[in-house]
Amino acid sequence: MTATSPRVLVTGATGLVGSHTVERLLMRGWDVTCLVRDPARLRWLTGSNVRIIEGDCTLPGTIPPALDGVSAVIHAAGLTKARWAREYYEVNHLGTRNLLDACANAGNVVKKFVLVSSLAAAGPSLDGEPVKDTDTPRPVSDYGKSKLFAEQEAIRYRARFPLVILRPSAVYGPRDRDMFELFRWAAKGLFVKISGGERYLAPCYVEDLADALVLAVEKDVLSGSIYFVSEDRPYSWSAFRDVLLRTGGVKARTVTIPYFAAYLMGLLSEAGGLLTGRPALTNRQKVREARQKHWIGDVGKIGRELGFQSAIPLEQGFARTWKWYREQGWI
Repeated sequence: MTATSPRVLVTGATGLVGSHTVERLLMRGWDVTCLVRDPARLRWLTGSNVRIIEGDCTLPGTIPPALDGVSAVIHAAGLTKARWAREYYEVNHLGTRNLLDACANAGNVVKKFVLVSSLAAAGPSLDGEPVKDTDTPRPVSDYGKSKLFAEQEAIRYRARFPLVILRPSAVYGPRDRDMFELFRWAAKGLFVKISGGERYLAPCYVEDLADALVLAVEKDVLSGSIYFVSEDRPYSWSAFRDVLLRTGGVKARTVTIPYFAAYLMGLLSEAGGLLTGRPALTNRQKVREARQKHWIGDVGKIGRELGFQSAIPLEQGFARTWKWYREQGWI
């Protein structure tokens, strides 16, 4: 990097979205600073040409050093699963507020702030039509509510510095541990779905999301703009299953369970998580989200204003993800 390279701060850089975004930024010539909780556990950042600052968005005093020389911020840190509901709000909501406050207190240093939110903040479509950024949000989980609160905190600063919010849906790809469970069970010959008819979702390959984040940093748009990010077509849950099995070269028995049984499984999983001290991937709120008929956001706006279009369709994305999981010995 040269001394004149623009510098961007990435939070959550050791995670799925953050690590892929760091790679894209480095390819684009950015000087990258990463705020990490434990410098001894850099995970996917190991060996990367980045500046590491130890800190945590839930600890306001640790944030200012990471903003030194920074002209842009990508806030990708957040919880997708938690042992207690309050943890979503402590990290996703209050952590975002702390970071925004620090950016505002840094003077006129930050020229762009990009928040990684979620389609869960908007909630599912009620009629099968893609949710728009102008629709009234209807989150159905504490995760979604905490992301919506984070968005509301961000909007308060849209007059202080240029601000963009991205709402990705169903993010998957290499390094992911959430949707990985579907791959793991499919490899074991089992696919589970909730009864009640077909459901639809528009997935988002992680490298596509990373590209969208770079565009959001580099392009000038109206401050406070909100964009949905996903593949530009929805898949039925049945089609989703078929692509998963075909690209993995596996066969799996599909088991349909009633909602109450899925809810009970979520409850038992939560109890197990409390005993082990680790948040459960499957919980009652995730089951409530999975029960919704349509998780689809309107991607027309991001195409028109940022020039973004997903490059990796589900078939290709799943093939890449299966390959990565197997190479890493996860499956």
